[in-house]
Amino acid sequence: MSIANKEIMNSDVPDLTKFGYKQELNRTMNVWQLTAFGLNYMVPIAPATIFGILLQISGGTVALPFLVAGIAMLLTGLSYSLMVKNFPLAGSVYNYVGRGWNIHLGFITGCVLTLDYILIPTVTASSSAYFIQQYFPSIPHWILVGVFSVGIGLMNLFGVELLSKMGLWLLFIGEFVVWLAILVWAHAVQFNHIGTGTLFSSEPFQFTSIPALASATSLAVLSFLGFDAITTLAEETNHPKKDIPKAIYWCLGIGTLTMFMTGYIGMLVVPDWQSHISSESWVNTALFQVTRMTGGEGFAIFYTAGYVTECAVFNLVATAAGARLLYGMGRDALIPKSIFSKINKRWKTPHWNIVLIVLIEFILGMSINLTTLSNLVNYGALSAFAMLNLSIIWLYYIKKKGLGPQELGHLKNWTPSGWRHIRYFILPLTGFIVTAYVWISMDHIAQIIGTIWLSIGVIFLLIKTKGLRELPPNLHL
Repeated sequence: MSIANKEIMNSDVPDLTKFGYKQELNRTMNVWQLTAFGLNYMVPIAPATIFGILLQISGGTVALPFLVAGIAMLLTGLSYSLMVKNFPLAGSVYNYVGRGWNIHLGFITGCVLTLDYILIPTVTASSSAYFIQQYFPSIPHWILVGVFSVGIGLMNLFGVELLSKMGLWLLFIGEFVVWLAILVWAHAVQFNHIGTGTLFSSEPFQFTSIPALASATSLAVLSFLGFDAITTLAEETNHPKKDIPKAIYWCLGIGTLTMFMTGYIGMLVVPDWQSHISSESWVNTALFQVTRMTGGEGFAIFYTAGYVTECAVFNLVATAAGARLLYGMGRDALIPKSIFSKINKRWKTPHWNIVLIVLIEFILGMSINLTTLSNLVNYGALSAFAMLNLSIIWLYYIKKKGLGPQELGHLKNWTPSGWRHIRYFILPLTGFIVTAYVWISMDHIAQIIGTIWLSIGVIFLLIKTKGLRELPPNLHL
């Protein structure tokens, strides 16, 4: 028996039969592969995709929205780490809210979260097309979106084992491009006197108002969804209860630092941003313009190539995560089981889910502008994160069926006491309050469209469960 197989047989590998499922996905992921998976979802493409939009919304700062969003996501990450220990299942927030609080709420949460996982590959495909058009303006945007989305979708059919083998190398390439770009920008500012002419300035922290900063922060959350995506691979991880929390913390720490530095140094180059912000093309490719100003045309080409490569990696992991969220819901027959829970026998992937995401990605990517897509993505994320934080409190204090910490022996039906109220009540409540405030501050059009999507999900749930009176067999918890 191989070492990998022996590890999978260890006692800390969850027995899915107690949740009513069988093991259908391959367990191949470890903590470093999970971290790479999450960071490839977050870095470096996130700042380059929405840098100009954040600048426009906040009225002058990109670093602060990333920093505040990172802190807010850390609070939610703490709640994720608790939930994955209780319910180490594919499906992420859908399962955590559904099993920790109420299955109907879990479905609704999963429904709004699909906005993220289905739309976020669209954002990267559309953004990549804009960058490529800087050098090939004669190629229509929709053709570039189609080539990008279909090509990456086909790669996703081969499964996460390919991702786990490539992930660390792709992460190294992405981090190298990002930090090299930051150094080039910094050198140009300090020694070529571009922009502010100094590396120490308050210019990157200017914003028009607290509501504007909060609105920009709500969009910056888009860049941190990698830590959530890690949890969708719970059934493909060797030791999910131990490795997924570690990967979440590494992912959030490294991601926040990288995004903050990108936002800070990038803004030092363009203190005159007001003269460019009326151009949609400049807004959509702001960091490309920053790179061209500081490193010349050759470095701009290098940065664009690295950016498009990382967009492809991001798209790969985002599609994988979204497909597994739909798989979790389809397996419970809350959406058509014959389609969404279908696993390809050769590649062990939910292939119809991948095909659906690619199709939606192509249609929306050629018909909706990047700003609207980016704002809409976060409606589901912020809603889901708020519900997740409340579910921790419900599980441990109302239902009193939570799993105790490792140092106490993972006691079942454990109730927190003493200083542990901080970890199980105060921090989740703080996470909910911060997330809810940022949600309220987000783009109103995105709120309207997202609420329409949510309403459709509620109507579907009422029909599917005959007025909330029935549940699929696996969900009689």
